[in-house]
Amino acid sequence: MTTGLKGNIWKYFVYTLTQRRSFYTLLAILFLTLPNSNAKQIGIYAAAGSFASFLLEIPTGYFADRFGHKKTLVISKIVMILSTLCFIFANSLVYFVVGSILLSASFALMSGTQEAFVHNTLIALKREKEYTKIMSKLVANVSLLSGLIIVLLPFLTKYSMLLPFYITLITDLIGLGVIITSVVPSQKFRAEDYSIKSFFRAIKQGASPGFYSLSMLVGAIGGFITADTNYRYVYLTSLGFPIILVGFVMGLSRFFWFIVGHSAHIIEKKLGIEKMLLLEIIFFPLCYFLTVLSNNPYFIAFVFSLYVGYFWGRKQIITNHFLTKFIKNKNYKATMLSVSSQIENIYEFVAAFSIGFVMRISYKAGFLTLGIMLLIIMSIMYYLFNKKKKK
Repeated sequence: MTTGLKGNIWKYFVYTLTQRRSFYTLLAILFLTLPNSNAKQIGIYAAAGSFASFLLEIPTGYFADRFGHKKTLVISKIVMILSTLCFIFANSLVYFVVGSILLSASFALMSGTQEAFVHNTLIALKREKEYTKIMSKLVANVSLLSGLIIVLLPFLTKYSMLLPFYITLITDLIGLGVIITSVVPSQKFRAEDYSIKSFFRAIKQGASPGFYSLSMLVGAIGGFITADTNYRYVYLTSLGFPIILVGFVMGLSRFFWFIVGHSAHIIEKKLGIEKMLLLEIIFFPLCYFLTVLSNNPYFIAFVFSLYVGYFWGRKQIITNHFLTKFIKNKNYKATMLSVSSQIENIYEFVAAFSIGFVMRISYKAGFLTLGIMLLIIMSIMYYLFNKKKKK
């Protein structure tokens, strides 16, 4: 295996794979094995985690830029280990609440930081232009492997419900060791980049023209897709889709993610971000409309897998453009990427809350509404994005 700066790439692969929570589908089942627990309480620890994620997203990005990306990734893994321990030793709802908060904190510390760490590594290796190609393939491979683990882990529960969690704890320790041995890339920035010590000034001065309009555009896509997660599988089962095949829908989306991820650098080169986003204004709303026009659950499952897999597969193209063209102060990469992620979180909250009322009428009405809303928002934000870029 390669060492030094080159070794950061495979070490990041291992680290990212061990950060995936492949046991997440089993978490609610584990919780219900506790005495005096019930299904309604699942929402309590889930809400606690979501709220912590919302609060910590931007501050953790700023912390990473000030404290150091590698150190922050190490802290993120330690916090993740504590989260896993909470679930293993849980004997009440409190443990799950604390575990969920720590889980969200770990992901918040990782968000933006990981991209900045790899981007700085590639700059030091003089391979900055390969960011989309390297990162897309790497994350796509992680997704495919984690998808296989998600399918396999439930089989271990016939021996012990906690066995998947103990295995995750072992992989977490491996991930911690790997990230500790990574090398910090040396970077040279303008002297004035270091003079900004205020969190709010960093946000204000870190963005180039077009940053916020692009964040509003891509954030709408991510927010809506995340918001519809809780409704996809219940919609499918309401149409007669076998419950035992639900896992294969997730697996198929990971396969599409793998394919698109390995082709992302080609998409970026052939289309460019403007043409890609213009096509996405048609693609994502169209996918929502297709889920409404058909009553065939297998066709709808295919559409779900397609747009989810494509969304995640091409995500590094967006990140690369933020890093290279829309973040003015290169010393605050993690901060600005976290700002963009927070905008997506706001979309997710608004979409999930509002669409819930429509979903009560029918799932078809809900997905139709999502398609119409996304088409309108993306069209407006694309116009503003182009307008900002021309100034």
